[in-house]
Amino acid sequence: MKVNVVGRHVKVTDAMQQYAEEKAGKLDRFFKGIRNVDIVMDVNGLTHHVETAVLLGHGLKFVGKADAEDMYAAIDAAEGKIEKQIRRFNSKLKNHRDRSRIGSEDAAVSSEAQHDEATYEAIVREMLEEET
Repeated sequence: MKVNVVGRHVKVTDAMQQYAEEKAGKLDRFFKGIRNVDIVMDVNGLTHHVETAVLLGHGLKFVGKADAEDMYAAIDAAEGKIEKQIRRFNSKLKNHRDRSRIGSEDAAVSSEAQHDEATYEAIVREMLEEET
């Protein structure tokens, strides 16, 4: 995973860059296909603005923007937004997979029910034939 940290209207110190890279490195535990993370830090008056863009393997891109009075707090907020987006994406993938499994189980259950119904009808026919 490649991490790019850029400062706009602010000089990015080694400590800020290291902190941002550590936070970006933790995103890898939520999704293994992260190719690139771009972090842009900006200062406008007393407001610190951080924009984080995460590029996944299939052209998917997640963007998290945050403003705070402290640059570190803005980094935390932006990374938190990215984490939330990646978790939501993962849950959609898992729910989609589960739905397909449920459908196949329902089909198996319905075929068993049809078999049981056919067996029941056969038993009823045999009983009626024995009575006559």
